[in-house]
Amino acid sequence: MKQKTILFFGSQITIGGAQRVLLDQATWFQRQGYDVHAAFYYDKDGLLDTWRRQSSFPIHVVGSYQKGQPLKNGLGLINGFIALYKLIRKLSPQIIECFTHDANLLGIPAAWLCGVPVRVGSHHCTYQGLTPAKIKIHTLMTNSRLCSAIAAVSKMSRQQALDEKIRPEKIEIIPNGIAPLQTSVAIRAEKRAELGLKPDDIFILNVARMVPEKSQRLLIEAAGILLEANPNLRFMIAGDGPLRAQLTAQVEALGLQNRFWLPGKRTDVPALMNAADIFSLYSEIEGMPLSLMEAMSARLAVAASAIQANRDLVEDGVSGLLIPFGDAKLLAAAIQRLVDNPLLREELGQHAEQVITQQFTIEKSCRAYEALFDRLLKNRSESNWQ
Repeated sequence: MKQKTILFFGSQITIGGAQRVLLDQATWFQRQGYDVHAAFYYDKDGLLDTWRRQSSFPIHVVGSYQKGQPLKNGLGLINGFIALYKLIRKLSPQIIECFTHDANLLGIPAAWLCGVPVRVGSHHCTYQGLTPAKIKIHTLMTNSRLCSAIAAVSKMSRQQALDEKIRPEKIEIIPNGIAPLQTSVAIRAEKRAELGLKPDDIFILNVARMVPEKSQRLLIEAAGILLEANPNLRFMIAGDGPLRAQLTAQVEALGLQNRFWLPGKRTDVPALMNAADIFSLYSEIEGMPLSLMEAMSARLAVAASAIQANRDLVEDGVSGLLIPFGDAKLLAAAIQRLVDNPLLREELGQHAEQVITQQFTIEKSCRAYEALFDRLLKNRSESNWQ
């Protein structure tokens, strides 16, 4: 039997959750013997060469995008679609999986025109910036014969897909999975020394893009409350994004510059997880947060917003603390509870690690995708015989 070829398609090369999932899945499927290719519409952060060096499968870029140039981008979109069509014709994959609404809208029609048998989209979340027109077009495409199925990464994203009027029989829930982080006393000591942390300092970490839905302003507000009575606390947001200047101004206005760090994008997140004592993700919107999963796998006590995506991972009081969203005082109180109780931090962290290793590994997630692909291929084959 001919080796199956899978094309994984994303909208942009950048540091983000959907991109992590794409690369992790591509790596796993290649290790299972599949012929794997990854493609992106454009290289947002100039990481193409780095990703190619780090990956064992080919990575293609089919288009380009320049902020603030709508006419040029419109023409570029046409050229990018043509380039993607040519790439798919050349590779002749049996399966394409697309990541996020933008990738679905571009990749699935191109794959349908090329006769790719299985065309799977994904739904990570209804992120801010999606226009009603784009959502409507995406729903029409997903509900049509162009799309074989759409994978929702959590119960939350499934509900959002339903809210977008995507037909329930089109949706398959497949939670994201991760490779659990390795923890090390040596790495912890080295990174804490590098950060200038003292033995009695308690380090609270957030890893996320600086975008409105992550609501990091509330963590900064909570830090302002906590640091008055807890001078040994240190905070960090590891990430970058359009709100960086605004968040920096907030930190400075509260006089927290020396105790609340905003270093931008970091390539040492696993080491930071080792160095941290508490992880906070007080987001308003999530699909299936990989950073929270990694923190749990590193046995960190987590304080997270009680939104559905986080409730899928965290049982309040057992594997972390869940806080109603939108109140910095409630977040500060939850963090203070963890600061005051090292034993609670340890117990929550141990249970959190068990949740990830038992339920949310990359192996478990990719096996579910493999079963979905096989079922869709089988259904396609049987329908062709009828």
